[in-house]
Amino acid sequence: MRWKCQPSSDSKKTTAEVLDFLMDANIRLSEEVVWKTQSFDRLKLEAEKCLAQSEKLSSEKAEFESEIYGKFVNVLNSKKAKLRDLRDRLSKQAGHQLPEEEEEESTDRTESFDEESDEEAEKNTGASSKDVPGSSKPRGRKRK
Repeated sequence: MRWKCQPSSDSKKTTAEVLDFLMDANIRLSEEVVWKTQSFDRLKLEAEKCLAQSEKLSSEKAEFESEIYGKFVNVLNSKKAKLRDLRDRLSKQAGHQLPEEEEEESTDRTESFDEESDEEAEKNTGASSKDVPGSSKPRGRKRK
């Protein structure tokens, strides 16, 4: 069914009412556009701040990681050097046993290591550091 329009009894009044309705709707929509534009601008500004903060934190994180990695490498290298020194000292002492008094004192500070007999030490002269007894096992106390 189609709508059929009837002529208005007061066309001027009807025209004025339609124009008033359209003007009110236009004002309401204009206010909504202003409000949404302001909201968009606030969100855009907040997004830009978040992006700047994210970039700053990312660069600080990279700088921190680089610094920590450098410190870690230094500590790791010093530990490796100390282990090499201890391994060298151990290989020099492989044929010698500590006096009982010194051995008891040393076991108070660290765990003991497996020593090979004099015969095994003679067989292993010229052996690589991989063949040093106990070199593949961690020594010392575990951290808690």
